[in-house]
Amino acid sequence: MTNFGIMRVVVLILLFVFFGLIDQGCKKPHNNNITGGGKGGNGTISVSPEHFSSYLDSCRVYIKYATLDAPANNVYDDSVLPPLPYVSDTVPVAAFHNLKAGIYYVYAVGIHPGYSPPNVRGGKPVTLSTEDSEHIVVPTYSY
Repeated sequence: MTNFGIMRVVVLILLFVFFGLIDQGCKKPHNNNITGGGKGGNGTISVSPEHFSSYLDSCRVYIKYATLDAPANNVYDDSVLPPLPYVSDTVPVAAFHNLKAGIYYVYAVGIHPGYSPPNVRGGKPVTLSTEDSEHIVVPTYSY
């Protein structure tokens, strides 16, 4: 094989490698992790705070969009004031409507008058995988 023939084979191999890399680089990575979240969808997250198996209606419930962690600056995107309305079976519920599929962090803070100290708080990450309804119970702890 001549130098010209070897050079031609090397150039063809390099072209295949080059176009193969371009093809792979132009594809979006396949990611099943849900991100984002916020207003603009048809989903609902309803939250019931509890303390030692007792539901609490005297909590303010907060929600932070697009995160599974409490915000470092303690600023939330929305909240529901106490007293929380009762839905069924005397379970108090704070509802956040018109949410997109995504990740959220909910936080409840309030009082449980039967305990000393009465101040309670607790939070929980939520993943809304479809724009549907999700009901969660947030355990709270005395502080």
